[in-house]
Amino acid sequence: MPKFSAAIQSIPEYPFSKVSNISRQIEQRDHVPVINARIGMPDKEAPQTFKEYLAKYVLQEGSTLGYPVDSHPSRGIPELIEAIMEHYHQKYDVKITPENIAVNSWCKEVLHNMVRMFGPGKVLVPDPVYPAYEGAVVLSSNTIEHVKTQKTSKWLPQFQLKDKDAVALYFCDPNNPTGAVADLNYYQSLYREMKANDICGIFDKAYKDYVFDDETKPVSITQVPGLMDYGYEIVSFSKHFNLVGVGLGWVVSSKENIDRWLKFTGHYSQGVEWYKQKAGAEALTNPAIKSEMAEYLKIVKERGIIFAKGLNELGLKVEIPRATPYLWVEVPQGYNDEDFVLNKIISEAHVAFMPGSYFGSNGKGYFRTTLFLDKNQIQEALGRINRIRSW
Repeated sequence: MPKFSAAIQSIPEYPFSKVSNISRQIEQRDHVPVINARIGMPDKEAPQTFKEYLAKYVLQEGSTLGYPVDSHPSRGIPELIEAIMEHYHQKYDVKITPENIAVNSWCKEVLHNMVRMFGPGKVLVPDPVYPAYEGAVVLSSNTIEHVKTQKTSKWLPQFQLKDKDAVALYFCDPNNPTGAVADLNYYQSLYREMKANDICGIFDKAYKDYVFDDETKPVSITQVPGLMDYGYEIVSFSKHFNLVGVGLGWVVSSKENIDRWLKFTGHYSQGVEWYKQKAGAEALTNPAIKSEMAEYLKIVKERGIIFAKGLNELGLKVEIPRATPYLWVEVPQGYNDEDFVLNKIISEAHVAFMPGSYFGSNGKGYFRTTLFLDKNQIQEALGRINRIRSW
C-alpha cells in the first residue's frame, strides 16, 4: 500500500466538484439540463480584441522558444510590469516599482502555494470564504483558525491576531461569496494589528475591479504605508478580463517579499508565457479591450438587479451586490441550506446553486448564486423555482 500523507487523506472533496457531480446525477436521472448558477465562470470569453493580440503575439517568431523564466525576466516582461505600475498609479494614486511586482499564471495556484512560505502555526481563514484556502492550509502542514464573519458586521472578518501561534491570514476582498467590501479604515486597523503581531496577509483581489457603482472603491494594500511589508496582494485577469481560459495575474508586495516569492516559485514554476504577458499588457492599456469589458460589466449589473428582484419575490431574501458577480441569498426560514439547495432546488427545480455552508459554517442559512447567466436563463431559473416553491 502506498504511504500517502495524512494531509492528503484529511482534505475534503472540493465543494464545487461535489455540487457539479450532484448536478450531473440529477441530469442523468431526470433527463433535464440543470441550469448552472453555482460557479464563477464568465459566460462570455475574452474580448475579441484581446484574442487578436494573443494570436498576433503567439505567431511571432520565437514566442514559444525556451522556458519563459529563462528567456525573459522572472518577475515579468517590461511591457506588462510597466502596465501594472501605471494601473496602480491611475487607480490608487500610488507609485510602485518593478521590484514590487511578480507576474504569475493561475492565481488559484498562487493562493494555494503561498501559504507554504509561512509557519508552522495557525493560518486565519475567514468563514465563510472561498473554499480553496482550507485545503491549501492543510497541505502546508499549518492549522486552520476560522475567523467569524456575519451579517451584523457587514460580513467583514473580525481578526484576532494576538494568538502567538498565528503566522498568516487570508483575506478575500471584495469577498467571495458575500460581496462584502472593506474600507480604508478597516485596512489601516488591520495593518496595525498585523505589524504588532508579525503576521503576514495573503490578500485575494480576484474581484478588486468588479464593482457596480462609482462609490464602491475596493482598497489596495499599496494604499496603506507599510502594509506591503506584511502582505501580498494577488490579482487575477480571470474575472476582470474574462481570461478564465488563459490564466494570468500578478502579485504585489515589498521588494523583500517579492524576492522571497520568486525564490520559492523558482523551485516549481517555469514562468509565464511571453505571448500571454504581451496580451496582458494590452488588456490593461488598450481602450478597445477596456470598452468591451465595461459593456459586459453593465450587462452583469443588470442581471444582478433582475435576479435579486426575482429571488426576493420568491421569498428568498437578497440584496443587490456592490461588488463581485454573486448574490448571497438567505434560504427560507426553517430550511437547512445544504438540504434546500441539493434536495429542493437542484433535485426538483434543476437549478444549481452553492450551499452557504460549503463556504464555512457561518454561511449556514445562505446560498450563493452567480450572475454569469443570460437574462433568459435567469428567467428560466426563477420560473423553475417558482413551480416547485413550497415555502
